[in-house]
Amino acid sequence: MPATPGVERPPLTACGFSHPGRVRDDNEDAFGSFLEERLFVVADGMGGHNAGQVASLMTVDAIETFFRSYHADPRQSWPHGIDKTLSLGANLLRVGIKVANDQVRSAAAADRARARMGSTVVALAVGDAQLTVAHTGDSRAYRIRDDEVKRLTRDHSVLEEMLAVRPDLKGEEVAAFAHRNVVTKSLGSKEEVEPTLYVNTLQRGDRYLLCSDGLWSVVPDERILAIVAANPDIEAACQLLIDAANDAGGPDNITAVLVRVG
Repeated sequence: MPATPGVERPPLTACGFSHPGRVRDDNEDAFGSFLEERLFVVADGMGGHNAGQVASLMTVDAIETFFRSYHADPRQSWPHGIDKTLSLGANLLRVGIKVANDQVRSAAAADRARARMGSTVVALAVGDAQLTVAHTGDSRAYRIRDDEVKRLTRDHSVLEEMLAVRPDLKGEEVAAFAHRNVVTKSLGSKEEVEPTLYVNTLQRGDRYLLCSDGLWSVVPDERILAIVAANPDIEAACQLLIDAANDAGGPDNITAVLVRVG
């Protein structure tokens, strides 16, 4: 993100880890931690036969490449139209995700073995006084501030839609829901994708967690808070989050990126 003249830029520290989990042999998650661009991305690929891994890696690379190209030449033409009601950071994430969608779809069309590949994505851009989160699918962003954890994203999933209608569903009913892992929005599935955006102010001391469903589906929010709050070393905290998911059975690929402000 470009600096704002006259505004002191809060420093960032970040760490990311990914693990295949205890059940799957392959890891179709990917992540990127780009401190120079103040950009952080987690992607969870889908498609099988290594196609999911291709899609997630392509997603991370496409978003980072778009950010880097903007920094190199801010006056260049954008591959998708911007929304003048949004901040620069929000437009960079929004268009970067659209570019990733274009590339995933193009690669899928060029290879029958990858015809159904796709990826979820959650991305964080940190400015001088505010941050932007953009996502499609069920990869999540959390904020840990003042010993409280807040989820910043709402999953694009069949389960989330059901919970919106039936908020009274119990834990065992949710666990038994046959379509709880079906996402309703992802990169590669449609020609046009519009990510959901979250924009808010940031504070020094904030910690932000981006993660795939392999973490949040088995590690409760309260446990995430306890781990991060008890471990100021974000590398240690990030590893402990991965360990907690594996201790809970590790049924899916697990990815966590932690970012600390200040």
